[in-house]
Amino acid sequence: MGRPPLKKKSIERSALELFVEKGVDGTSIRDIASRAGVTEGALYRHHEGKDELIRALFIDHFQRFAELIAATQGAHKSFAETITKLVEVFFTLHDEDPPVFEFIMVARHRVLDEVRADEKNLVELVYRLVKDAIKNGEIPEQNPDLLTELMIGMVLQTTVGVRYQRLKLPLAKHAKAVARACLAAAGAKLPRN
Repeated sequence: MGRPPLKKKSIERSALELFVEKGVDGTSIRDIASRAGVTEGALYRHHEGKDELIRALFIDHFQRFAELIAATQGAHKSFAETITKLVEVFFTLHDEDPPVFEFIMVARHRVLDEVRADEKNLVELVYRLVKDAIKNGEIPEQNPDLLTELMIGMVLQTTVGVRYQRLKLPLAKHAKAVARACLAAAGAKLPRN
């Protein structure tokens, strides 16, 4: 007999919210089970423990972002159009569910080493986009690893600004400005609008 998906979803959502509120280290299995309205045993039927739960949540959400980025890349022709759309999509997703993004920021240093380059990987997808733009002459020759990190840093740091209430939601209203900053860092021709 399968495990009830609603309980699993409740456990995972409760864990995600608690990891954001109390921190990963400050959240116990008991806290998660209590918030989800299940026993600790029920939680262990779905996940081996807190570390496995953190990993599963991170990989799941990280891969979803990568899938959306991959779909966006295929829909736009130029580097500038693609970057602009990627930032818009990313910020719209943030606006729809800020705790997911906060969790990614909190847990990334614990789990990111486990996400290999051949998996659905957000960083790898942006890196390939940058490499292709250099190869196609859309941006000047430069270190693609450094540019990838700079661009991702600009986008992620903006979400941190929301967490610390320096920036107000909706974050999507800042998408064009952040996309222009990413394009400027890349040395790309900036769109007129």
